Amino acid sequence: MEHQMIWDIALDHLRRSDPNWAATIGLWRSEVPHAKTDRDLLEEYGWVVACCGLTAKAIRPRWARLGEALGGWEPERAANAPRETVLQVLANRRKIDAIQSLASDLWRNPGQTVRLAKLPAKEALAWMSTLPFIGNQNRYHLARNLGWDVVAQRGPVVKLAGMLGTSSEDLCRTISKHTSERLRVVD
Repeated sequence: MEHQMIWDIALDHLRRSDPNWAATIGLWRSEVPHAKTDRDLLEEYGWVVACCGLTAKAIRPRWARLGEALGGWEPERAANAPRETVLQVLANRRKIDAIQSLASDLWRNPGQTVRLAKLPAKEALAWMSTLPFIGNQNRYHLARNLGWDVVAQRGPVVKLAGMLGTSSEDLCRTISKHTSERLRVVD
């Protein structure tokens, strides 16, 4: 299998679909868990929860308004945001309750992201799976978005790996070795 060719095709796709592709890949290369804040954790959790059962394309148009309704993702402001105002942007009580519950926990017990960053990915993933709406698949999405070197368990990489008769983790690890890119960048 020509792993460099797969990587080149993925980069070409990124270049075509993202006008700021160089900045995007630079961000992916530089993000690490220990540089994240509780605000980052809340925002990334909010993204994953909002997208549950929907596509990112369905959430993007209302994402900025959701962040505004939740006080810019600052835990104290998000925890105390008027629920009805937030529901006007994302009309799902269970999702809003989950986001505001984490916001409240982060506000009352700051430093969760610092504590998480000290954990190996496997332990951080276990903690993430205790959160509402976070299951065995989307916990990898949340961890990757927070800077851990993990591979998402759904999406085009999983489909490609299946067609090639391998796992997404093995495919990404092999490409990562061939390209010297971080696992999260390859994914």
